[in-house]
Amino acid sequence: MLVVIPTARAVSLEYLEPLIDFGARFIVVDDSDGNVRVDHPQFSVLNWKDQARMLGKDVIAIPRRNGACRDFGFYVAWRESAPGEIIIALDDDCKVEDGNFAASVQAALSDSQRPVARGTGRHFNVLDCYRNAETNIYPRGFPYSQRPAYRKWSFEGSSRGTVTFNLGLWREYFDVNAIDKLQGPKYCYPDAELQHDSVIVPDAALISVCSMNMQFRREVIPAAYQLPMHVEVMPGWVVDRYGDIWGGFILKTLMDLKGDRMTTGGPMIRHLKEGSFQRNIWQEHICHLVNDEFLEILDKARSEVKPSDYLTMMAHLAEIFDRERANCGTILQRYLDVAVPAMKAWTRTLSRAAP
Repeated sequence: MLVVIPTARAVSLEYLEPLIDFGARFIVVDDSDGNVRVDHPQFSVLNWKDQARMLGKDVIAIPRRNGACRDFGFYVAWRESAPGEIIIALDDDCKVEDGNFAASVQAALSDSQRPVARGTGRHFNVLDCYRNAETNIYPRGFPYSQRPAYRKWSFEGSSRGTVTFNLGLWREYFDVNAIDKLQGPKYCYPDAELQHDSVIVPDAALISVCSMNMQFRREVIPAAYQLPMHVEVMPGWVVDRYGDIWGGFILKTLMDLKGDRMTTGGPMIRHLKEGSFQRNIWQEHICHLVNDEFLEILDKARSEVKPSDYLTMMAHLAEIFDRERANCGTILQRYLDVAVPAMKAWTRTLSRAAP
């Protein structure tokens, strides 16, 4: 197992003891020019200078000053991991409490039978998986346009298939839009419990793929790309905090095309911190406005991209976004003017590093 953690602060070894004891290797993406230190033989720390040295002009693929910098860790994992190896993505403010976390990850990525989420509409609210959370709470990135008619999904029957990606959920601070914290329901559940250890996200359904606790097979890395963020689209306003959300919509679309299964549920981590409401509201606001428009482009890609390996599909999808940006509204177009070159650089650099 290879664990990727982005940080511009510090990494607490105490938070990671179960995975350290298991023998996992760790890649820490230092989102600075070299401020982070980790003194442990299982840890490698890589910073901006390492990115420039390893990627050259294609360093534009790697976002800076936000959690999407974890893409560099995924690139290193692409180069250094074995076929079929499990990659784990965690945030630096997440604590692994389950002593059997590694075994639970292996179980989540197995072909064992488990319930299937069932409901109407295209978007599945992963917070439906909890048995003790309020019903009118939604994860970060869940489109507001889909909320008025939303009805809680159920978990029915059982199915099995090749699971290559699992979204692990959280105790304590749920990952919700910052503005929802002002008017919405309770979002902190220190004793959160799941209805099922793992459920299958059905074909054609989309979920908010929060990157603070993800596990996937090496082959998925090209499609696990987190899109560039903190992109100014008009004076004083940015697109931010949706790198994993839009990246997750892309990921699930490509997984559906390939016929792989995505699951969500355990193993859970404890999410210990939350950001500034005011700053997060500013960062997320523009994304709420163009979320549906982004999904319209992805719908076109779903109808055009042919099933293949994830790197080939991701490269094709980048070309479709390049073509469609000319037809977007001004705000999304300005964002894609930055994001599309980064997406293309991502697939180029993975192609060069392919075994």
